[in-house]
Amino acid sequence: MTNECIECGKIFTGRSDKKFCCDMCRNSWHNRHYREERNILSVVNSRLAANRRILENLYCDGRRKVPRALLEEKKFDFAHFTSLEKSSLGRKTYRCYEFSYCSDLRQNITIDKD
Repeated sequence: MTNECIECGKIFTGRSDKKFCCDMCRNSWHNRHYREERNILSVVNSRLAANRRILENLYCDGRRKVPRALLEEKKFDFAHFTSLEKSSLGRKTYRCYEFSYCSDLRQNITIDKD
């Protein structure tokens, strides 16, 4: 069966469902095709890692309760967390990997580690 490579256009022989003439063309096509998805994931993972570092530094310094303004000053991104837990009373606890944090009515953030 003769096919045309969807990456380089070269004519090749092989199975009828084969789309690429070689591994290099297959890898090039997939790398280009999935680049945008990888970039989005990279941005999210970077923000989560930065949040984790901020929480870890505050926790290791012995600070378990900090004002929200301090986290904002350190560029903590409250929109990115790994999970959210709600208690039966409606209290929300956010998790960023092994660290958890929640806020009280005075905008103080309590940090804990598993």
